[in-house]
Amino acid sequence: MTAQITPSFSDDELVDILAEHYNLAGTLKKLPGYCDQNLRLTTTDNVHYIVKVANSAEPRLELEMQNAAMAHLTLKKCAVPHALVNKNAQTITTIKNSQQQAFCLRVLTYLPGDFYVDANSLSHNPELWSDLGQFMGNIDLALADFEHPGAYRYLDWDLAQGYRVCMSKKSLLNSQQTSLVEHFLTLYQTQTLPLLGQLPQGVIHNDANDYNLLINNVNAPTKILGLIDFGDMVHSHIINELAITCAYALMGKKADKQDLLSVLKAMVASYHQARPLSDAELEVLYSLITLRLCTSVCNAALAISQQPDNEYLLVSVKPAWQLLEQLKVLNPYAVLCQLRQACTMSVDSGQAKDNIINYRKKHLGKTLSLSYETPLKMVRGQGAYLFDEQGTPYLDMVNNVCHVGHCHPKVVAAGQQQLAKLNTNTRYLHDNIVNYAEKLLATMPEQLSVCMLVNSGSEANELAFRLARCHTKSKELIVVDGAYHGNTNACIEASPYKFNGPGGEGAQPHVHTVTLPDPYRGEFLGDNPDTAIAYADSVQKTIVQLQQSGKKVGAFICESLQGVAGQIIMPAGYLPAVYSHVRDAGGVCIADEVQVGFGRVGSHMWAFETQNVVPDIVTLGKPIGNGHPMAAVITTQAIADSFVTGMEYFNTFGGNPVSCAIGMAVLDVIEDENLIAHAKKTGNYLQDKLRKLQDKYHLIGDVRGLGLFIGVELVEDRNTKSPATEQTSWLVEFFKQHQILLSTEGRFYNILKIKPPMAFNINDADKFIHVLELGLKALSQ
Repeated sequence: MTAQITPSFSDDELVDILAEHYNLAGTLKKLPGYCDQNLRLTTTDNVHYIVKVANSAEPRLELEMQNAAMAHLTLKKCAVPHALVNKNAQTITTIKNSQQQAFCLRVLTYLPGDFYVDANSLSHNPELWSDLGQFMGNIDLALADFEHPGAYRYLDWDLAQGYRVCMSKKSLLNSQQTSLVEHFLTLYQTQTLPLLGQLPQGVIHNDANDYNLLINNVNAPTKILGLIDFGDMVHSHIINELAITCAYALMGKKADKQDLLSVLKAMVASYHQARPLSDAELEVLYSLITLRLCTSVCNAALAISQQPDNEYLLVSVKPAWQLLEQLKVLNPYAVLCQLRQACTMSVDSGQAKDNIINYRKKHLGKTLSLSYETPLKMVRGQGAYLFDEQGTPYLDMVNNVCHVGHCHPKVVAAGQQQLAKLNTNTRYLHDNIVNYAEKLLATMPEQLSVCMLVNSGSEANELAFRLARCHTKSKELIVVDGAYHGNTNACIEASPYKFNGPGGEGAQPHVHTVTLPDPYRGEFLGDNPDTAIAYADSVQKTIVQLQQSGKKVGAFICESLQGVAGQIIMPAGYLPAVYSHVRDAGGVCIADEVQVGFGRVGSHMWAFETQNVVPDIVTLGKPIGNGHPMAAVITTQAIADSFVTGMEYFNTFGGNPVSCAIGMAVLDVIEDENLIAHAKKTGNYLQDKLRKLQDKYHLIGDVRGLGLFIGVELVEDRNTKSPATEQTSWLVEFFKQHQILLSTEGRFYNILKIKPPMAFNINDADKFIHVLELGLKALSQ
């Protein structure tokens, strides 16, 4: 590789060269240059030119490409400089210094105007942003038929290389910076990489930054007058041009997310008018903007490591970090929807909702239920939000399955990567199953040391019943009134919510129902040791009845927090007392954590820990795979050994490498994003707000919950506690009209069920409270 030598010609030397080769005379003024020599020539008749002497390592082919591109754009009436020809009709002149080292000299026409960077950001306005978008759209449109071999080169600043550049340099960042960059890299990996093949390619300018754009007025800019510096030109995805332009235009703005979106929409819409964007290009734009910023900070990190005392490097990269923080707040799909609207691009909404409904009724079974009077069609999910086919965002406050947030990039990436390598069953050895089991068991009490992986919460509970039966030699099962444990035969038989509900056949002889420990509406009121013991006595009485009939209890199963029964928080001390009764009688205790585990309670990883108990068997599902079908049974070594009866246990999909990769990613996200503490902080905030509304509106009879597991019970009269069923149903539809998804629980369907994804935040809580108060006011009139 040729060593790079920076040119250092004197003004006198260059004046002589210009006179000899271009018949130009005048005075020179030095301009900034990183490794080249740049000067402005003012001739005797006051005409300006730019004189550029490239460093010795600059390939001549690439300089020829720049000249050719500028000439091409000039012919198409684009405001760019172009290279003058010398006496030999060439646009590049080879010159030598006193050491006989050769350099390439070019003379470019001079464009009038002020630099974009010199305008105060407060003076930027929609007219300027629109003109910038249109200007760059016209540049790319004019370059559409430009080809040159010099454009096919490797460049660190080519966004097509951005992911690789960031991956190779992010180790130079501190932990907080790395986390931010990795967030956007994962987004790029999961949402942009799969679409790269659909993106149009061509030669782009690749560097429309504040120093390369000329404007008409630094005090009140409205027009882009020109584009300079073609040194970063490259053949790449054309959308990268707009992404880079947007990244620089957004930097340095002390704005809220609406202001950022205003800038972005103005630029993108005007670019689209000049050069129409494809659906795929618009889809990836947000990710590419953030990738450009990540590339900037990662490249800067290398420069800072080489020059640690250079404070300018730290200052210059600060706006990029600030913008990354601002953009992280935005929902990528919400941004896409707004950009589509700004570009007046139609949305492919797929089949009409009525057609889907009719097909479901005819071919998918009439018992397959739908939410809401007018069902919703959802096509995307991100964070705590779902989006319908028109791009309308809905705050999801009931989906406890997508635990760490809909389509969390790290979870998606884990599944994509493993699915591309191998997905098979547990008859073969694979690292993922043991790595995941070890990681999951580390969150459990020490005695719960065996992990059995299955596909759903229903399957987990059914396996738990088999384990208990093998261990105790009894199939007698004690269940809590109102409970729901799944949809298999065994689970329906264990679920009073089902067997005592519409279409139910009542309890099977081996299933015994005990009193629901409800401190608000139950037989014993209040959360205190006395009510805990009183409710536990119901279990003891059932055990005695079994013994008197010559039977023994096999298992007691209880959700660690009661879900469908009404979002109920059992009295403290209930489970310790019950577990003692059951174990004294030779039974085992099963904790159903399918809906409430993985940190939702805010204080602990598992909800059973809030009762200070250690179950004999724990069943996990729903949130375990963030929407991917997986589940688990955790038990003791003794119970697992009892299951060894000679009959093989095999599960085709349970514990497969893809599921285990996804499960590990969920655990990582919970830890990395501090979601347990987040659930506590956000949940406490929301409950405080709800109790303030309870003081104002008598319709709210009770507010209860732990972390992001919250119930709001509505009553017509606080004394009689008559359930406000109709009002609750009306509120759910009211919330839907205000783009919030909510559901009901409890025997009378008068309890608002709040179990959002853990991505739910304080701002979302405020949005919910605002709409709830609007609804309560309407119901009070």
